[in-house]
Amino acid sequence: MNKTFIVKIVKAKQLECEAIKEILPRSIRLSLENFEKDAERVLKDVAIELIKEKAEKPREEVRQSTKKVQVDFS
Repeated sequence: MNKTFIVKIVKAKQLECEAIKEILPRSIRLSLENFEKDAERVLKDVAIELIKEKAEKPREEVRQSTKKVQVDFS
């Protein structure tokens, strides 16, 4: 996909979310913003744990096998 297209679609969704928040009552908007912050923190923590877990795992060596090949030059 075109990078510019993706950037514009993401920006459009962000603006859509902001517009929806503007029409919500203040108490609900604050609750939603707190929920978003908590969800963001959880996702960051999960990503960090996954990166740490991957870094701690020893890399498995890929075993390569060789096979004898017969070539007929006649």
